[in-house]
Amino acid sequence: MFEGKWVWVWNWRRCDGGDATRVAERLKTAGCCGALVKAHDGPYWFDQGQPWREICRALKSFGLRVAGWAYLYGRDWQGEAQRAVETIDYGEADAYVMDVESEFKGRPDVAEALCQRLRQAAGSHFPLLYSTFAIARYHREFPYAPFQRHCAGTLPQVYWNAFRWPVEQGLGWMYEDYASLGIPVDTIFPVAGVYAQGFVPYPSVEEMQRFVQMAGERGSKGVGFWSYEHMDDARWQALAANPWPVEGMPWTGWTDEAAELRREVATLRRQNEQLCRQNADYAGRIGRGMQLAREMLKVLEGKP
Repeated sequence: MFEGKWVWVWNWRRCDGGDATRVAERLKTAGCCGALVKAHDGPYWFDQGQPWREICRALKSFGLRVAGWAYLYGRDWQGEAQRAVETIDYGEADAYVMDVESEFKGRPDVAEALCQRLRQAAGSHFPLLYSTFAIARYHREFPYAPFQRHCAGTLPQVYWNAFRWPVEQGLGWMYEDYASLGIPVDTIFPVAGVYAQGFVPYPSVEEMQRFVQMAGERGSKGVGFWSYEHMDDARWQALAANPWPVEGMPWTGWTDEAAELRREVATLRRQNEQLCRQNADYAGRIGRGMQLAREMLKVLEGKP
């Protein structure tokens, strides 16, 4: 799943110019085991300058894990689900994360329909996760339950620098609120906001260290950092200086057998969809042929 340190990618072209070799080198130097790369926005592919699958394959060639993620709105959940399935199957993602926020408040039915569709398509064992508000007490209308029911884990956005809180308060309240929702701590992979924007300052090097240490001590198996293109050299150095795991071993990824099985399943699914389209075409032709035969018979019998 998301054991270890992961870095989010929003705009690939802003990550060392989209050079996969440089990106992989930076991630591995920082001790990261993978990247979460944006694949689509709502039901539309996100322009990364090249097909998402090419980015995924390039990073995997360096031994990194690659998850796809997308910001979802729920207005066209069927279209969003289709893009997600394509990211998993055609894109060969190791995992998929739904970034779901205010648009889903008060809409548990949409959340349930979306999650059911994705879980059915991805299979019961595929790492399907969601990322949303860290402090649940302030977002009581958000439907945590359906996402939790269908997902293998959650990546709460603990942006304490944006909250203007101490890192201990941000993480502490998140774990407290998620525990009240019945979310197991070993399925929680907190995300730090490693960016500076407007009045939001960069988290300090010391805060990043406490974030990693506290997450490990509380029982999380991995942590994430938003985002690659926003991090300066000092933040990269801080990331490298704080190894993971705090305790235990990081996830080493899919076994070769499991990866091959997933590829075979994806191929069979595409072949089945193609056969269904062909059968529908044949059925249409047969129907038109029968209609023409009935019309010819009427003419021969002299009927109007």
